[in-house]
Amino acid sequence: FNVENLNSPVYIGYHKGTTNARDHNLYIKDNLVFEANYRAGLQVLEIVDLAQAKLNQVAHFDIYPSSNSDSYNGAWSNYPFFPSGSVIVSGIEQG
Repeated sequence: FNVENLNSPVYIGYHKGTTNARDHNLYIKDNLVFEANYRAGLQVLEIVDLAQAKLNQVAHFDIYPSSNSDSYNGAWSNYPFFPSGSVIVSGIEQG
C-alpha cells in the first residue's frame, strides 16, 4: 500500500516470499527491508521498484532450521540500526 495520503491508501501489489512462514516486524534501512519470518528466520529484501512492489531476497538467517512452515515459532523481531552495521534477530524460544 502507498500510504502517503492516509485518507486514501492505494494498493500497489504484494511480495510473495520464498517460504510459507509469515513476515512481520519489518524495518526499512536504506533500500533494504529486514523482516522477521517466524520459522523462516530473518529475511532481508532489496527494494528494486517500490512503485511496483518489486523486492528481491538478498540474505536470510534461519534461527528455526527444523521447519519453514506457517506457525508461531522462531524469529520474533530484528534490529538493523546499529552504527556498526550489525543486525540482530530475536527468537520466540531462543530469546
